[in-house]
Amino acid sequence: MPVRYFGKKADIGSCVRFGQGSGKMSKVRQRMIRKQCAYLLATIVICAFLLVACAKKTPDPSDYRSYLGDYAYDASLTAMVYEDFEGEGFGILYRRVTDFTGYVTNAPLPVLVYFYTSMHDDYAGTTAEVEQIAEDYNTRLLVMVVNVFSENTIAEHYQVQTVPEFVILKDGKVDQRFDSTTRGSWSQDELRQWVIDGIE
Repeated sequence: MPVRYFGKKADIGSCVRFGQGSGKMSKVRQRMIRKQCAYLLATIVICAFLLVACAKKTPDPSDYRSYLGDYAYDASLTAMVYEDFEGEGFGILYRRVTDFTGYVTNAPLPVLVYFYTSMHDDYAGTTAEVEQIAEDYNTRLLVMVVNVFSENTIAEHYQVQTVPEFVILKDGKVDQRFDSTTRGSWSQDELRQWVIDGIE
């Protein structure tokens, strides 16, 4: 009984013989298998490359910058960093701090910690002055901002009783305390001078 096989007439017996015993079919099949293996190998190599390229690198815990997260002006624990943002020029940007202790203990410079609360308006312009200090002394000082209501454990640890309050940490330990409570009223110039004295 004739049937069509690869566009040619053949009988059933010759199809069986052609599929089983002919070397021509096995060479075609071998080429197909080689191609499939090559495609599979290429796919595996590409996937492995993408996994390595896209994998998060483990941050160096001794590098304070590894504790900086995304840009965030409204986070309760931020660092004022002096950076170039997308080629627009250098200035102070706020970045979320992912680990307070890791950041302050690994900081290569003194850290000014500015304790504030978002519940009160900043009539005296204290935040603007702290930003200016962070910019002016960016090679000698790091600046962190802590919201005392959201980060009350940190505020309690540093015995913050009134806001704004400031401490300068060196190697993660309190080196200087501004002590707003006993000062009563103070000016931005006094704050700046206290910072300068504290980092020298």
